[in-house]
Amino acid sequence: MENEINQEAYDLRVNKGMLPTIAIEGHIFFVDIRMNKLRPKDDFLSNGISFSDIEVNFNDLTGKYIFPYNPQKKEPGNIDYNTITAIPKDFVVVEIPSELKMDPIGWNRQHGYDLKDGLEAIDLQMTFKAKRAKWGDIYVPQKIKENLAQMKKSRKENQKQESEKNPQEKQRRKGRKI
Repeated sequence: MENEINQEAYDLRVNKGMLPTIAIEGHIFFVDIRMNKLRPKDDFLSNGISFSDIEVNFNDLTGKYIFPYNPQKKEPGNIDYNTITAIPKDFVVVEIPSELKMDPIGWNRQHGYDLKDGLEAIDLQMTFKAKRAKWGDIYVPQKIKENLAQMKKSRKENQKQESEKNPQEKQRRKGRKI
């Protein structure tokens, strides 16, 4: 059985032109499909969150984005997975619904569908709240472990190469092993 369309939310979105909002770590963003981003409601220094910038963090199975977020800048956090060796102190991990879930009317408009297309299957809402996710959801602890192991291996290899270049160091190391 399909749901009835939330007429109040539909009226606010279609007839009054209001955009849905999402609260992320206490800050409100407009869900702006036309601009392809979450636009800060009252912080014009922030670039907001472009869906293009976080598309690599979209989980097709859950239909949600899970990404690092910088609450000070109100933007996605950038993590270098090749070099990360500790959990970033300035970031948190958040989970938000897809843009289709947050603004199905805007999605339909942007993609040339009838505004009511698919609304019966979606709980039409005007407000959302991001959830805190775990670092493990974006594989950060695993990458830290791998990077630290790689650094340890590289250090050992470098020490071995250095000791082979320096015969006195090699002797000194041999002396320690006895």
